Parts: sequence; structure tokens; C-alpha cells
Amino acid sequence: MDEIVIPFEHELFLESRATLDSATFLVCAFFTRGSDLLERCAVRLARSCEKFELPYSIYRVPRVHQSISLRGTDDLRFTKANFIAFNLERFPDTDVLYMDADTFFMQRPSVLLGLRQDACDFAVYNWLSDPHNEAYVPANRKLRSGERESDFYVFSHRVEWTSSDQLICSGAVQYYGNTRPARALLQAWQRVIVDNPRSADDASLYFAYNNPIEGTRLRTRWLDKSYIRYAWWPHVEPVVLHPAMPTSGQPHLPPAESPDRRRLYLERCTRNTAEVLFPAGRMVDTTTGIVYRIEDGKRLVPFGRHDGRFWIYPEDVALCD
Repeated sequence: MDEIVIPFEHELFLESRATLDSATFLVCAFFTRGSDLLERCAVRLARSCEKFELPYSIYRVPRVHQSISLRGTDDLRFTKANFIAFNLERFPDTDVLYMDADTFFMQRPSVLLGLRQDACDFAVYNWLSDPHNEAYVPANRKLRSGERESDFYVFSHRVEWTSSDQLICSGAVQYYGNTRPARALLQAWQRVIVDNPRSADDASLYFAYNNPIEGTRLRTRWLDKSYIRYAWWPHVEPVVLHPAMPTSGQPHLPPAESPDRRRLYLERCTRNTAEVLFPAGRMVDTTTGIVYRIEDGKRLVPFGRHDGRFWIYPEDVALCD
């Protein structure tokens, strides 16, 4: 099988190898030149790695592939698959944890630190393996920095299927063992991107995973939401935080299917029947825990109380000036 690693133009922005010899993985991330916000996010990520004594390499690149942003380039050097494969090659004795540059550690990632001992090839958050994958969005205005982001949250969406051996991922955090099966997955991912350059990188990754290369066995671990804690899960305490609410830009196209290569094999899925914490038609006040029923599209009627905690952060939490 041909190697996919394509040398690409980059600048090493921040790097620490102080704990590389004793570490079980290296954190790698990249961002595009000319973005002051992303540069500040990259510094935040680096500082969080240092806090928990994790080695890291963060790169500044001139552009990203259009699978990451449709405003990007068709240059295949700048895909996430190629970037991760490059780091596995650059650090041949270390596993790699890819992180989006706007994420950072809030706690020591104990689960990730045990993956190498478990001989894990690949780990990521899988919506299909999490029956409680429902997402919530703020219903009221965003407050100024340093204050509470939003008080009221409402149901937004969830994935309605479950499967233990198929994948629908959000790829802001991805773990790769420095192993042949992990590199084979990256090669397969890159090939899907080559064939579907206007498909989103996450969709291309789970298409590759759901159509495995014959004879390749991946030892996989599904991460829980705390390791990719998006803002739409305010009821989950973060280990890795993505403080900004995910937004949809220009829509990517789904990878092209064929009779023997599909994005998802529904016959191997079961319907997600798990009870939603705050279902549609409800609203929760995260300061008091009071759950309201929405009547006539606007009137709030107290319905119950949620006794759990909420963790809500401004989008610029921990950013340096």
C-alpha cells in the first residue's frame, strides 16, 4: 500500500518535547496564517499541554484543504489526514493526538494517557456509540466576555441511530497509534478526500472507517463527550473544551456512494430510543435548573427541575491578549 504522506509547506509555531520520552502521545495541531484569533487559541492549547506535562507540536500553515473549509485549497498536502500522517512519520516512536487549534485541555486526559498501553490504534468521539448524543443551543443572547454565556438552552438535534461498529464522528480530537492499522486508516481517509474533495473531512473519515480495507483490523476506542466538549453539551464537564458553539458555513457535499460502499449501513444500526434529557418543547434555565415547558411557542411554564450541574464558558475563555 502506497504511503500518503506528502511534504507540505509549514512553519513550526510552538513546540515542546520536554516530556516526549516519557509521554504516551504527542499533541499536534495546525492553523492558518493571518488569523490573530487562531494564533491566540494555539497559544492557549500549548499552555494547557504544558500544564499537564504533555508534549506538543503546533504548526502555522499557509492554507487548509477545502475538506476543512470550502474556502480552502485543492492542494492535498493540507488535509487533516496528511497532517496527522506527517506527525506519525516525524515522531515514529510516539502516538499522536490530533486536536483542532481552538480546543484545549481543562483536565488531565487520563483516558487518553492509557490508550497506548491498551494498544489502541484509533480513538474518536462517535455519535453512534453514544445514545445520549443530543445537542442543545442557547435560547437567549450571548453575554459579554467574562459573564455567563447563556442561561437558557433548548434541544437542537441528535443522531437517531446507534451502532457499536460504525462511525459518525466529530473530529476535533482524534487519537492515532503509531501503528500500521492507524496509518492504513489515514491512507483510506486521504483516498476518500481525493475522490470527494468537496466533502467534509469528518464525513470522509467515517466513510473510510465504515468501509474498511480488507485484512486491516483497527483496535478502536470511542471517546466520551468530555473529551470533545462542544458548547452544545453544557451539562458535560469538559476534559477537552471547544468553547465556541459549532456553526455551519457553506455546506459540503457528502461522499459519493456506490452499491458496495455506503456512508452508513442502516441495517447494522438500531434506532436510538434513549430518553432525551431536555426534549424538544422544553427549555432549561442553567442557573436554577428549572425546566420549562414551552407553550404557544413563547410562554414558559415550570415543568420540573434538573439537579445536575452545568459548565458554561465564554468563547474567549483562557485566551491571552
